[in-house]
Amino acid sequence: QITNEIVRQTIEMQGFYSLEKPGDFTNIVDIQFVAAMIHPGGGRNDIPSRLKRQFAVINCTLPSDASIDKIFGSISEGYFCKERQFAAEVYNLAHKLVNTTRQLWQATKVKMLPTPAKFHYIFNLRDLSRIWEGILNVDHETITSRSGLMALWKHECQRVISDRFTNPEDREWFNKAITRTAVEDLGDEVAGLIPEEPYFVDFLRDPPEATGDEPEDQEIEAPKIYEPIPPYDELEERLTMFMTQYNETIRGAGMDLVFFKDAMVHLIKISRVIRTSKGHSLLVGVGGSGKQSLTRLASFIANYKIFQITLSRSYNISNLQDDLKILYRTAGHQGKGITFIFTDQEIKDEAFLEYLNNVLASGEVANLFARDEQDEILNELIPIMKKEFPRRPPSIENLYDYFLYRCRRNLHVVLCFSPVGEKFRNRALKFPALISGCTMDWFSRWPKEALQAVARHFLASYDIVCSPEVKKEVVFAMGVFQDRVAEACVDYFHRYRRTAHVTPKSYLSFINGYKSIYTEKHGAIGQLANRMQTGLDKLIEASESVAQLSKDLAVKEKDLAVASKKAEKVLVEVTASAQAAEKVKAEVQKVKDKAQAIVDAIAADKAVAEGKLEAARPALEEAEAALQTIKPAHISTVRKLAKPPHLIMRIMDCVLLLFQKKIERWTPDPEKPSNLPSWSDSLKLMSAGGFLGMLQTFPKDTINAETVELLKPYFDAEDYNFTSAKKVCGDVAGLCSWTSAMAAFFSINKEVLPLKANLIKAEAKLEVAQAELNEAQATLDEKEGQLREVQDMYDKAMNEKQTLIDDAETCRRKMGAASALIGGLSGEKERWTLQSKEFQEQIGRLVGDVLLCTGFLSYSGP
Repeated sequence: QITNEIVRQTIEMQGFYSLEKPGDFTNIVDIQFVAAMIHPGGGRNDIPSRLKRQFAVINCTLPSDASIDKIFGSISEGYFCKERQFAAEVYNLAHKLVNTTRQLWQATKVKMLPTPAKFHYIFNLRDLSRIWEGILNVDHETITSRSGLMALWKHECQRVISDRFTNPEDREWFNKAITRTAVEDLGDEVAGLIPEEPYFVDFLRDPPEATGDEPEDQEIEAPKIYEPIPPYDELEERLTMFMTQYNETIRGAGMDLVFFKDAMVHLIKISRVIRTSKGHSLLVGVGGSGKQSLTRLASFIANYKIFQITLSRSYNISNLQDDLKILYRTAGHQGKGITFIFTDQEIKDEAFLEYLNNVLASGEVANLFARDEQDEILNELIPIMKKEFPRRPPSIENLYDYFLYRCRRNLHVVLCFSPVGEKFRNRALKFPALISGCTMDWFSRWPKEALQAVARHFLASYDIVCSPEVKKEVVFAMGVFQDRVAEACVDYFHRYRRTAHVTPKSYLSFINGYKSIYTEKHGAIGQLANRMQTGLDKLIEASESVAQLSKDLAVKEKDLAVASKKAEKVLVEVTASAQAAEKVKAEVQKVKDKAQAIVDAIAADKAVAEGKLEAARPALEEAEAALQTIKPAHISTVRKLAKPPHLIMRIMDCVLLLFQKKIERWTPDPEKPSNLPSWSDSLKLMSAGGFLGMLQTFPKDTINAETVELLKPYFDAEDYNFTSAKKVCGDVAGLCSWTSAMAAFFSINKEVLPLKANLIKAEAKLEVAQAELNEAQATLDEKEGQLREVQDMYDKAMNEKQTLIDDAETCRRKMGAASALIGGLSGEKERWTLQSKEFQEQIGRLVGDVLLCTGFLSYSGP
């Protein structure tokens, strides 16, 4: 009323007062007001008379019947004709349906008048246009006979007119009105061709196979042929396939729909609306009816994008305008089909509906885009418009009209509202395009078969302890509960004029509550039953264990007696073997002691000999070092001397004596006071191969007293020393030191030789003793091996005996504990048995008890 008064004041006073500057009057001049309104009635109030008198009222009546028939007759004749290859009976009947459709529409207008409860029962020429728009979607391959055309006609009439009806009585009247009108206008024969429930869809065809010639970015779409649906089971299978593809394509979708008959019918209705240009739908139903889910699936089937605002605490008009820009860019700029889902829960501000009212009424939202944004969009549309409309000049006005044309064609608004309360009615009255700009689909309550199908779907994989027949009865009872409560709500309204609602969401909550409570109670009772059963099992196990342990104990006592005898027998063998081994061990010890005495004597003699030989070692080492200085060249030099020095010849005589070689007889030397040297023999010795090697490997033990005595006259000479020899013969002087060292070694070695002879004899005795010791040790090892074998047998027998003793003792303890347990719980066994059976019976009754409990919790509130 405030708006009406401001308009009245503006017309009468030609202005209004300013709110920013109180007292200032703003004059409005050179303006003419043109207003439009629908006839009052049906919940619509009239405007005040003070405002109405400001206008010249003109009543715009509908066109006459002849005009309406002429308009739609021209449309029918232009489409259903021979040139489009329709059969003669089809296009003849199509021409007659023009009058029949108008009569049905007029009969509905007269009968179904708007009321406050049915404020949306408003029928105008848009309905006739929508009916014929749907009829013109078919081709000659789909409609080949009169029966097909009559099915299509009834389908379109129902979708446009009767889908908005709120109760089954109105829909039943309309179905009868269709038959009656057809009989009156077309005859009984044609009226008999009308099927009971015809439905047409355009998503039954599969996309064609790719030929390989298509561009890489081209999507192969399925052909959209508007045709009758197959049987419901085949349609359900195809819709399930689409739902699977939707869940695979949309990340995190998780859509799980039950395609009972009503759900499939509503999906067909939504699909029919959004497939048409400027097709907007108003879905009215209580929460949980599936409005949004079915819309999403229908949009996916139509290959449309899906858009829904994301409501937040700060969401406002500006955010809505930004979202509308996204919609208009997608639909008008990109030319892609998009479905805008908008629910009454998202109406944070009633001003939101003003924008939606404009979208539905004209397809245009004023000042949505800024000038630069609009210019950018229109410039990018120039090549697209030239391709589609080559003769249309790309002016700003034409481009903007083309942009709006694409928006109206590709943008589909689906409103999902609830009829509960007064908000829906008030909003529809304030914003009439919500009703007039949309094709309405009223979601009635789910029938009993649908309720049972939903329960069957959600309980199919849920484990209930009952027979399949009982599970079927649970599903049936759930549907009955919801259906009867819904009927009770209707009776409650008729009796008390107060509304109570049970929605599909209530039913889904009922099913989920049943599953939750059943799982909880089954787990609790099952845990108690398991405890009782565990106790009974333990008692039974204890009784069986006592009997078994008694048998085992008797067997073990027999085995123990046998093991004791076996251990005693083995003990005798062990004792005999131990005595024999001790005897052999004593003999071996004697042989060991004898051999050890020989070893000790050998060690003593060896130590004395090595001590005496150690005294001669420095001289020997010095002589051997002197020999190392002599080279073969030195010997060769000496050998070549024609007249060698006398000292060298004497040194070589000493070497001949040490090697026990022949020398000349004693003949005084005329030059020196000594024997005449045997230089020729010395040359022979030096000429022999390996002379130096013979010196280095000289067997020192072959020197005897006679040799030393023969050497003494040579050693007594004043010049027979290393210094004189060094002056006379150079490096060969080492032979002088070597001969002296050999003579000195003999003086010591003569005492060591007897010791060496005794050592050889002792070592021979040691070898004999060692052989005796090895033989005795082998005998001892054999005896000890036999002793170990017998000892192992004895240990094994004793271990077996001890194991049997331990097992027998353990068996006695277990028997005592089990007997005590059985004696202590003998009175509890009977009670536990009865309690366990009672728990099993409770689990069996749980399927029905939880059903009643959950039904009470879910439905007693309203």
